[in-house]
Amino acid sequence: MSLFGGIVLALLLLALFCGLTLAYTAQKFSQQDTSLVDQINALLPQTQCAQCSYPGCRPYAEAIAQGEAINKCPPGGEQTISLLANLLDQEKVALDSNYGQQGPVKKAFIREQDCIGCTFCIQACPVDAIVGAPQQMHTVIADECTGCELCLPPCPVDCIDLIALPETELSLPAKSLTEQACIRCGLCVDACPVDLLPQQLYSFIQGKAYEKAASHHLEDCIECGLCHAVCPSHIPLVQYYQLGKSVLQHQDEQFQLAHHAQERFQQHEKRLARLNAEQERQRQARSKLAANAAAQRELIRAALSRARGRQQGDQQ
Repeated sequence: MSLFGGIVLALLLLALFCGLTLAYTAQKFSQQDTSLVDQINALLPQTQCAQCSYPGCRPYAEAIAQGEAINKCPPGGEQTISLLANLLDQEKVALDSNYGQQGPVKKAFIREQDCIGCTFCIQACPVDAIVGAPQQMHTVIADECTGCELCLPPCPVDCIDLIALPETELSLPAKSLTEQACIRCGLCVDACPVDLLPQQLYSFIQGKAYEKAASHHLEDCIECGLCHAVCPSHIPLVQYYQLGKSVLQHQDEQFQLAHHAQERFQQHEKRLARLNAEQERQRQARSKLAANAAAQRELIRAALSRARGRQQGDQQ
C-alpha cells in the first residue's frame, strides 16, 4: 500500500471513530435528558389543563428541562414549585400570577337537567372523565376528574359547574406562651430512642422542607415524646413531626392521583391516535374507491366513444 493510501485509510478510520463517539455521546445525553424530563413530569399534577401555555404536563416538563421557569403551574402551586426547585437545585420562587392563581382542588359537575347531549365536553376532557351519548345527558366521574376546566369553554349551555373540595388543613402548631426558640442544646438528640436528629427534623418542618425531613428518616419517629419532655425551650416537637408526616402522606396521595391521571391521559391519547388512524384508513379507502370509480367511468366513456365511432363508420 502506498503512503498516500495509508494516510487516506487512517483518516477514514479516524472519521469512523469520531462518528461512533459522537453518536454514543448524543444517545447518552438524550437518555439523561429523557430521565430528567420523566422526573420533572412526575412532580407535575397531571391535570393537563394547559394553563402554563403548554398543551399538557409533559410538554411543560420538557420545557423546564430546557430552562423554562418552574412557577407556571397554578394547580401544582407552591408545593410543585418547591419540589421542582429541590430537584433542579434552583431558588424557590412565587407562582407567576400571569398563569392563574392557586386555589382549592375542584371537580366538574354537570347539571344533567340542563345538558343537551352535545358531547363537546366529552371531546374536550383529557382524561375521559365524562361519559354520555349524543342527545343524552352526560355525567362526570368525580374520581377521575382533574379539575382542568377544559370542559367549560365548549359547553354551549353553560351547564357545567366547578365545585371546590374541602381543603386539608395542614399548618404549623400554634405557638404556646411557654415555647421559646430552639437553643440547639442537643438534649433531644440524646433522648431519642431511635437515633434520629429531632432538632434537625424540627428545623426542616418549621421551614416547610418536608422532603429533607423525609430524607432524615422522619417516618422512623415513634412519637414517644421523650424529645419534647427534655426540651428546655418547651417546643412541642411531636406535633411538628406529626405535621411533617401528614404533609408527606398528603403529598404521596397527590402523587398517586397524578400518576393515575397521567395513565388516563396516555390512554386517552392512544385512543385518539387509534381513531385518527382508523379515520385516515377509511379516508384512503374512500379515495381509492373514488379513484377506481373514476377510472371505470373513464373506461365506459372510452368504450362508448369507440362504439359511436364504429356506428358512425357503419352509417357512412
